[in-house]
Amino acid sequence: MSNTPFPIVKISGPALQRGIQYGEECRKMIADTVAFYRHVFEYESMLKWATSIKKATEFIPFIKSYNQDIFEEIQGIATGSGFLLEEIVAINVRSELLFLLTSSDEKSIKTCCTAVGAAPESTAIENTLLAQNWDWYTATQSQCVFLHIKQPELPDIVQFVEAGLIAKTGLNSAGIGLCTNALVCDGWRVGVPYHAILRGILNADSLAQAIGAVTTPKRASAGNFMLGHAKGEIINIEAGPKNFSIIYPDKGVLSHTNHFQIPHPEIKDKIPSLWPDTIVRGMRAAKLISAKRGQINLDSMQNILKDHFDRPSSICSHESVDQPKEEAYQTNASIILELTQKKITVAKGPPCENTFVSIDINL
Repeated sequence: MSNTPFPIVKISGPALQRGIQYGEECRKMIADTVAFYRHVFEYESMLKWATSIKKATEFIPFIKSYNQDIFEEIQGIATGSGFLLEEIVAINVRSELLFLLTSSDEKSIKTCCTAVGAAPESTAIENTLLAQNWDWYTATQSQCVFLHIKQPELPDIVQFVEAGLIAKTGLNSAGIGLCTNALVCDGWRVGVPYHAILRGILNADSLAQAIGAVTTPKRASAGNFMLGHAKGEIINIEAGPKNFSIIYPDKGVLSHTNHFQIPHPEIKDKIPSLWPDTIVRGMRAAKLISAKRGQINLDSMQNILKDHFDRPSSICSHESVDQPKEEAYQTNASIILELTQKKITVAKGPPCENTFVSIDINL
């Protein structure tokens, strides 16, 4: 592990072998991830751990049919970390367990992330840029790593993940980049889980394959997927379990938070009535990136991610003094992807308080 804001963990070889390496290298952090979600499932969603494991097993056939390598990597993580397969599956379907099976008190589970994208024609550096703040429970920050994956016959990947999970924000050697926002709507079901789809995107050799990784499977849940290609294209997919919408860039820029921007008659969006800050952050992100159109660079992206308009309902999120410790959340990581140059820049914690550091990923 390197001395960076977050550790860099390198794994390689066939899927099972990669997973074992990952599990062994991150054994302590994976134990912390399992312990944290065990607590959250019980505290927030009223799900006993035995029930969580039982429900998680229902997703296994869908993960296998979506991508056998993803499932084998999960098997390897379990072997390497010393946990049951079902326990590692449970943390990889944590979104579905938290929201599909949540108690009636949905307000207790907070989710907020802000993402922005810029195609080369809107930048000052002729680069494809994606960026996001990952806002989640503060306690999970110490459980995160950059996972550098070398896999046979598929692109190499560098992605930011909670230890034990198979995917999150990142980019690959084929030039595909991914930022993501949680969405919550009705109609969630047992199917291909959100985090498996994230990994499917980053396994893609082309932008078309990356889009297909979202649009073709039987999705279990909802999610927003902001995709980019090193050669100059960006696109956004808002997906519910059964339906999806495409958002094309507006003169080279995109922005997204945690609500559906495109109304769909068969999708009931739950988040705006629970957490209206998504509307504020979405409005603000769109305004800020549009104002810099044609001049966007790393500084522009950093300044957007640091924005405090309407704090505490701001893009840069901080813990509230009124929150119980177990419910505290903040911006845990602020990430900028330079797809053309295959570079990642990250700040650990709220970016207004922490320095952005370039990660040496060598893709």
